[in-house]
Amino acid sequence: MRKRPERQTGLRLGLFGGTFDPIHNGHLAVARAARRRFRLDRVYFVPCGRPPHKDRPGLSDFLHRFTLVALACAGEPGFVPSLLEAGPDLGGRRRSYSIDTVRRLRRRYGPRARIYFLLGVDAFLYLATWKNFRQLVRLCDFIVAARPGFDWRRAGRVRAAVRAARGRARPSVFYLPEVRVAVSATAIRRAARRGRRPRGRVPLLVADYIEKAELYRSP
Repeated sequence: MRKRPERQTGLRLGLFGGTFDPIHNGHLAVARAARRRFRLDRVYFVPCGRPPHKDRPGLSDFLHRFTLVALACAGEPGFVPSLLEAGPDLGGRRRSYSIDTVRRLRRRYGPRARIYFLLGVDAFLYLATWKNFRQLVRLCDFIVAARPGFDWRRAGRVRAAVRAARGRARPSVFYLPEVRVAVSATAIRRAARRGRRPRGRVPLLVADYIEKAELYRSP
């Protein structure tokens, strides 16, 4: 059986996971910056199922969050909404572990693809506690997005642990300079509960969906 074309080209793939409840302009700005700086062919936006480290009460239904991601990716070259963590019933009910997601992407594109796991610096500080940490860091590289005022020396120990676990000299953790977009999902949800439209904080199609589906409204 012939291999699929993706396995022959050595694509540079970004994997950007999160609850995306909702996805907002800050997420998109980080992904655009990463795509430019690291010449990524595609960035996969992966809404999580049940996050192991963030079992937030009231997390929106998976299909709502996936729809928001799909709308946000519309018209963005190279941005791909992904069902990697949807599960067999597409309901996103299972616990989501990054090691499983990266393995799925690796199986799809083969060993020649270079996978960059995109995450914020606060999540990166806890990377060594993630499931199968040593296996994970051998399967992908990491792009770590800064936040205002962060002291990068705090991340040095984690970066050293990643390099030790990989057992190779090639750099595997890359820092993405600060992307200044003052927006948070918490603030968007709070505004929606008050009946306010999140103008300027999410793409227009995302704002329309939040309003029409009455997401984040109090019961």
